[in-house]
Amino acid sequence: MRRIARDLNVGTMSLYWYVESKDELHRLMLERVSAEAEAPEPCGDWRADLSGYARTMRAALLRHPWAIDFIGIGPPSGPNDARNAERLLAAIDGLGLDIATALWVLMTVWTYVAGAALREVQEIRWQRSTEAAAGTMTASELDAMFGEFERRIRESGRYPHLVRALDAGIDPDAPETRDDRFEFGLDCVLDGIAARLRS
Repeated sequence: MRRIARDLNVGTMSLYWYVESKDELHRLMLERVSAEAEAPEPCGDWRADLSGYARTMRAALLRHPWAIDFIGIGPPSGPNDARNAERLLAAIDGLGLDIATALWVLMTVWTYVAGAALREVQEIRWQRSTEAAAGTMTASELDAMFGEFERRIRESGRYPHLVRALDAGIDPDAPETRDDRFEFGLDCVLDGIAARLRS
């Protein structure tokens, strides 16, 4: 509360004119994230509806990484969260699922989105810290450091699959592949759900 008051340039106690407690403020913050990640009105194509929501939720979580630890767990945090849950349940209503299985389908998609967003946040933090550390090194020192890592991997003879990745020049954490990686994983999850529905 003190930090928020400082950011707003008001007294801490004046915030209590607007919210009763830190918990209420926290719920309001989660509701704001839920408003940004608005689930689409069901269009009759459950995959399109779940994909649309997954993309907007990922974007909201990347804007508000603190919310990963709190959102999507427990009962709806407010009207925006409840609206999203209702729309998502409506999107898969015609699939012939009992309500428990329908909720598990949505939880599966949510778990993927939260995990993918968390991974991206961790990548961003790691890359920032690596860039900061690299800023204190010369180009030749950086080349020597990365060269030593690669030499050890190659010469050990224990990591043939890693060597294949090195030979292919693939950086699994490359920022420019984040969208493609997210879409690949989302397709895998939705394909798995579709296969389960068929069986």
